[in-house]
Amino acid sequence: MTEPTLPTASLSNDEDDYSDEDEEDYPEPNPALNIKNCNYPKWGLVFYRTTYNAASAQPWAAFKDRVLSQLRASIRDSDAPEILDNMDMVFVDDPALEGASVGNLQRRFREWVREDTGGAERGAGGARHEFFVKVDEVGLHAPYVSLVRGFPEEYGEEGREHVKIWHIAIGIELYDELGDPNAAWTGRYYRSLPTHLVAQGY
Repeated sequence: MTEPTLPTASLSNDEDDYSDEDEEDYPEPNPALNIKNCNYPKWGLVFYRTTYNAASAQPWAAFKDRVLSQLRASIRDSDAPEILDNMDMVFVDDPALEGASVGNLQRRFREWVREDTGGAERGAGGARHEFFVKVDEVGLHAPYVSLVRGFPEEYGEEGREHVKIWHIAIGIELYDELGDPNAAWTGRYYRSLPTHLVAQGY
């Protein structure tokens, strides 16, 4: 299956309502700068591998390499290449997670957050302490994986994935869009991710 490329967002007709001077005074928030300005000690998502058959080892290694190479390339070309210094993508490789349910992963993630924050129930690390990625057999071979909210706001979200996202969408834009309630400029509400990041129909 061919992995999609992210489309370039088109400009709205509303752009005529704003002057160039307004745009200079109030520039669009920049994902890399947003992450930098949050002053995270570490930032990055947690990925849980949930398939461990012999045929999954190579696709898992390729997935990790692809995610990291995409991130490093985009950050080096960004306005804040220094955020590479505290990027920490966590790839969990534990055969005990074979076939793990979303609910089990949510509980494990919450335990990890407590460890990562030194005992705090909820962290202040933005998306790092709110969301994780589930990589199952389908996710290794399809161009999308499951994004899961670790601390569901609603009862019905416990044990359920949030949304499918493209492999190619795992980057600084996604991290910024998932948001940080402690930062003035970062993130949309997580339920309204831009459509080009979401693997719609899966």
